[in-house]
Amino acid sequence: MGGLAERLAALLQSHPEQAGLIVGLLVFAESLAFVGFFVPSTPLLLAIGALVGAGVVTPGPILVFAIAGAVAGDAISYELGRWMGPSALRHRTLRRHRRAVARARLFIHRAGVLAMILGRFTGPVRSFVPLVGGMLRMGRARFQVANAIGAVLWIPIMLAPGYLAARGLTLLPPGVVEPLLIALAVIGFAVMAWRWGRRRA
Repeated sequence: MGGLAERLAALLQSHPEQAGLIVGLLVFAESLAFVGFFVPSTPLLLAIGALVGAGVVTPGPILVFAIAGAVAGDAISYELGRWMGPSALRHRTLRRHRRAVARARLFIHRAGVLAMILGRFTGPVRSFVPLVGGMLRMGRARFQVANAIGAVLWIPIMLAPGYLAARGLTLLPPGVVEPLLIALAVIGFAVMAWRWGRRRA
């Protein structure tokens, strides 16, 4: 995974003028149902955030293209789900992804339209949330609003750790970095424990 992030970083450094488009296409692929299951977006976005923090690429095009790619990918997945219809939930083409689809369906039943926002933070399952939302005939207008809000929140949050690692932490006064890292680790473990508890429930 690290090698892939390094190759992406090298590509963006070699072609900074196309960095926004490259990142947008990456996020678009990650947001597509079936395809996104195999795209390691988290480490790649962390690496991109570090490049932004280091000044290798400018943040404006990265944010614009990444958000556009996220919105477009989820929108296509949703429309594909509407085209497939509710009966596709039992179709053999989804058998390989049965567990991910079942989790996405349960998530939507619990969270409703908020699942389209929160679903972006659920790892590999997230690419199936818009697809299943379309299959369940979620209202198109409600979906698109949640889709846009989720993308605007998700991209900066995913880029932030890499950005801070490259730039922000070096600006903190001495003695602050270690407690901050400990606090972030505690929060991370708390989130993991919460998700583990919900999974068992």
